[in-house]
Amino acid sequence: MSTKFEPRLVRTILAVSIAAIGTAAWAQDDEIRELITPTSTVEVGVGYVSDNSFKFGDYTGLNRNGAHLIGNIELNRRFNDGPGYFILKGRDLGLDSRSLNIETGEQGNYGFRLSYDEIPKLFSDTYQTPFVNPGSTDLRLPAGFVRGATTTAMPTLSASMRPFSVDSKREAIGLGFGKQLPAGWDVDLRVKREHKDGNRFTAAVIGNSGGNPRAAIVPEPVDYTTDEIEALARYTDKKLQLQFGYYGSFFRNQNNALTWQNPFASSVWVATTTPGVSAYNQGSLGLPPDNQFHQINASAGYTLTKDTRVSGSLSFGRMLQNDGFLPYTVNAGLASTITAPLPRASLDGRIDTTHLDMKIASALTPQLSFHGLYRYDDRDNKTPQAAYMYIGGDSQGQPAAGLGKLRTNLPGSSTKQQIDAEFDYRYTTSTTFKLGYDYDWAKKTFEAIKDEREHTIKADVHQHFNDMVSGGLGYAYSDRKTSAYDASAPFTATFSPAYVATQATATLPLNGLWDNVPAQKKFFMAPRKRDKVKAFLNVTPTESVDLHMDVDYKDDDYHASQYGLQRATGWAVNLDASYRATDALSGHVFTSVDRYSTGQRSIALGGNRAVVTDPRFDWTAGIVDRTISFGAGLRYAPARKYELGGDLVRANSTGSVTVWTGPSIAAASQATPLPDLKTRLSRVDLFGTYKLQKDVSVKVKYIFERYNASDWAIDQVAPATLANVIGTNETTPNYNVHFVGVSLSYQF
Repeated sequence: MSTKFEPRLVRTILAVSIAAIGTAAWAQDDEIRELITPTSTVEVGVGYVSDNSFKFGDYTGLNRNGAHLIGNIELNRRFNDGPGYFILKGRDLGLDSRSLNIETGEQGNYGFRLSYDEIPKLFSDTYQTPFVNPGSTDLRLPAGFVRGATTTAMPTLSASMRPFSVDSKREAIGLGFGKQLPAGWDVDLRVKREHKDGNRFTAAVIGNSGGNPRAAIVPEPVDYTTDEIEALARYTDKKLQLQFGYYGSFFRNQNNALTWQNPFASSVWVATTTPGVSAYNQGSLGLPPDNQFHQINASAGYTLTKDTRVSGSLSFGRMLQNDGFLPYTVNAGLASTITAPLPRASLDGRIDTTHLDMKIASALTPQLSFHGLYRYDDRDNKTPQAAYMYIGGDSQGQPAAGLGKLRTNLPGSSTKQQIDAEFDYRYTTSTTFKLGYDYDWAKKTFEAIKDEREHTIKADVHQHFNDMVSGGLGYAYSDRKTSAYDASAPFTATFSPAYVATQATATLPLNGLWDNVPAQKKFFMAPRKRDKVKAFLNVTPTESVDLHMDVDYKDDDYHASQYGLQRATGWAVNLDASYRATDALSGHVFTSVDRYSTGQRSIALGGNRAVVTDPRFDWTAGIVDRTISFGAGLRYAPARKYELGGDLVRANSTGSVTVWTGPSIAAASQATPLPDLKTRLSRVDLFGTYKLQKDVSVKVKYIFERYNASDWAIDQVAPATLANVIGTNETTPNYNVHFVGVSLSYQF
């Protein structure tokens, strides 16, 4: 049997087939065009925050309740399908945390960049102060304020407290230019100006000894400008890569000092006064000084063979600070006692830095590889020294021959070197061993130690058990040793030899040649033995399930410290899992638990007691921080039409401080338990996207965040709670905030 088609029908079928082929080709062209042509997106909408909260809005700008603009843009354009391009990216344009970046140029030839961003830092909106003009560089007390030797002796203090929000904002604008040059070279120039404006907390202290200081927590005005410039020249070929550069930073502070009226009575201190003039009516402190940093640097990498590569970098820097000194005191009654003026008009500070590092990576055999590092870092402080006959805390007249008040500045320097070596050995295709050794050495000047050395041995094993299970275990042991600890070294270096001679024969150790308990070592300069253990396990029972667990443990033993930090121990366990049920539905869950504890020991000193190692006067403190966090997330995208999802996070943190005192410490000084420090955070994020058409989508976002905290050092410390420090009446953040956002997104 044969089949014969009518010629007209054959032509019709052929035409339909050709049309179908053309339609498929056009569809394929659209998909290819989407892949090779960058898309642009504009998103505009409205967001609403339910409540005011500094904590919720810290760094994000979502601190005020009410509506705000949701504005995001990403514009990508090619010029005539050629190498020319234009990119514009803007994020959170309706908030104080906005950013905007513009790039344009010709790919492979040159490019220009412009960037702008803002970040708010919100410290506190519950702070209170008795000063009438917080935020000023000259803080004034209200008319009729009654001063007192202690806060309880100030009858008008509580009524004088007024609220003030302490916050700051950083604004930065940057420009950049890059150009490709012939023969593998390119250059890049970046300039940036950052301005920070607002306030931050500082302590306004008046006092000159261990027993009479008085203080208030005040807002320090912030008006900083930092200019940065960086110039780079790079060379690249198959084997060699070079880079030469210059970096400069120029910091300027529009405010050089903070001055305040002293709320405490003059009866706290004793000093020479000018008749009719209060010797202690004001206090003053210097604010961060103008300074500069310059650095020239070079780096290189070279592939010696297909198995060996070396690289390194070298830089020389210089820090400069030459702001004029403030006077010894702002109080006229004390200024009249000055017989020895400032020895210099400014610090004329200078520190030269040198940094060198060299690295090598080599595959010695198909199974064995080696990684080596040498690092050298030198900080040479060339600031000149001078003897200053200072006035203590705006509350003490300058003595006519006060050797004890004649102090010399200490331009501390340091040199650090480090050598690291690590071997990786692939024992089998499933098992890898790592063995390493690190050596760190440093020398210091004007410190309690002259040098320190630390040896570290580390070993790891990674095992691939099968296609579903892999894991690893690592251990590192470090031993830091130092030269003899001499607590008197900084003391003797800063005082005159004549004064040191008088203290060498003093009968009371409180007047001895040290500024702390002699047997108490600073933990970062004390001998220490450290053990670190880490382990991980990955399990993938199916293609849809992925499980991961890791454990970290660290133990620091300050075995040579009779007093000071003696032990620090911490561990953390992390678990996370992801599950992909279908192509449309996936989820994840995680949890982590960590605990960090420290133990320290010291001794109570006072009176005429000459023994400073009597265990009956010892006290010890144990601090434990515990954090538990949990999170889960779900994504559902059944079709290209819409997508739904959400995340849940819960974190609990508790800090406990326990103090034990020796039997001979006075009953009035016995420690009482401190309340736990607690932080509780719960957050829910929900989102959804629905496509109205191919290039237009509606986006919905909802956030709920609950934050509860308690901190005994902050919570409602009333103005007269502390005798010698004016309380701020602050409260730790506690809030429930809802955020809802609806926006329209257009893609083109």
